[in-house]
Order: sequence, then structure tokens, then C-alpha cells
Amino acid sequence: MGRFDPRIRVGAVLAAALGLALSACGPFMVEREGHRVFNPAYLPYLDSSLRDGWQEPEAVLDALDIADGGVAADIGAGGGYFAERLADRVGPEGLVYATDVQDEMIEALERRVSERGLDNVRVVRAGFADPTLPEGCCDLVFFSSVYKEIDDRVAYMKKVVPLLRPGARVAILEFRPGARGLGTPPADRLAPEQVTRELDAAGFDLVATHDFLPREYILVFALASASDPPPNEDAM
Repeated sequence: MGRFDPRIRVGAVLAAALGLALSACGPFMVEREGHRVFNPAYLPYLDSSLRDGWQEPEAVLDALDIADGGVAADIGAGGGYFAERLADRVGPEGLVYATDVQDEMIEALERRVSERGLDNVRVVRAGFADPTLPEGCCDLVFFSSVYKEIDDRVAYMKKVVPLLRPGARVAILEFRPGARGLGTPPADRLAPEQVTRELDAAGFDLVATHDFLPREYILVFALASASDPPPNEDAM
């Protein structure tokens, strides 16, 4: 038998304690204005230090490859877990749009921006069916565990198209069906094949897939016209 590692035991105890504490907050998903969305009572879970271990936010941002000075949109940003990290990646010359549709999330975002001096983060109240961002504003549009909450996803993603700058990417992070641990309820999880079909219908091509996270997958898309290979001039 291998040597007992007390850190594993402590981590398991903390995870169990967090799970028990969160169970008192009610269901993960609630209804707001006729839409099924993440329960804002779980905001402490979104910023738990345990999340760093299984979500590996810096590795996620490495995979998204947003450049210094770039502009990113964190759609459904919640309390700002990824928005703050994106702000660090794009630097003072870049910009992050942190959007949400719930009052509690908007308040949490504005509080985070104020308390941490995130001058390059702009908080935006979005619509349930519209990202509510300027045309041609983004190099990256990021959906972290929120794509599943959109009702008419194909129609919504068609509204994302005008937001994109040349060469822009759309990244969707969702919980993998069958993965264990706290997270999106199993009935609400989307298979990556379904997400890919929906983005294809909205005019996007899948350009990268990342499976290094234990519970989630990341799919990266580009506009179909932008990701098509150049014509073979020798054949013309």
C-alpha cells in the first residue's frame, strides 16, 4: 500500500463540508422570469478555493489563448471568477465585458470590480435572449457553465456573430455528462456533440477541443467563413 497523504483526506473533508453547507441553499437551478438559471444562493460555491483544484482556471485561460490587449466577454459571469482572471490576461490595455441577467450576480460583479480595482472590467446587464454587447467588440466570447441555460441557443449564438472581430473565437465550457462531483445537475448537462451541432447551425465551426479537466470539456469555435481552409490555387 502507498503512503497515506493527509492532504487528500483534508481535501475530501473540505469538499464534503462544502457540499453539506451548499445543500441547505436549495436546488442548483431556479426559475427567473420564466427562464431556468443558476441559483444565486450558490455564489460562495463559485468562489470556493476548492474550485481552483478541479477547474484549473489558469490552464483554462491558457487554452483560450486571449492576448494581452484583447477584448473578452464573459457571458453569465456570475460573481466574476473568470472575469477577474481574464482581466489579468488582457492587461490594462484590454477589456473584459462581464455580463449577467440576475440582480444578485450584477451586484456581486460590481462589488468585485470596485473592491479589487478592476478598471478593465465593464459590468453589463444582458438579456436572457441577447448578449447585449456592441458590434465588433470581442476577440473572445466565453461561456462557463452557462450555455446550457440559454433557451433558444441557436438563435442566441446567431446574435453573437456580429460581436466578433476578425479571427475571434467562441469558447464553451460545460460539465461532461457522467462526470462526478458538485456541479450542473445531470439532467441539465449537454453532450459536446449536441453543442457542436447547435453551433454549426448558428454558423460556427469547431476548431479545438480540450478534455484536460476532470469534470468539464471546452469547445472552441470560429465563424465558418473564418475557419475554412484557403482554396487550393493549384487546382484552379
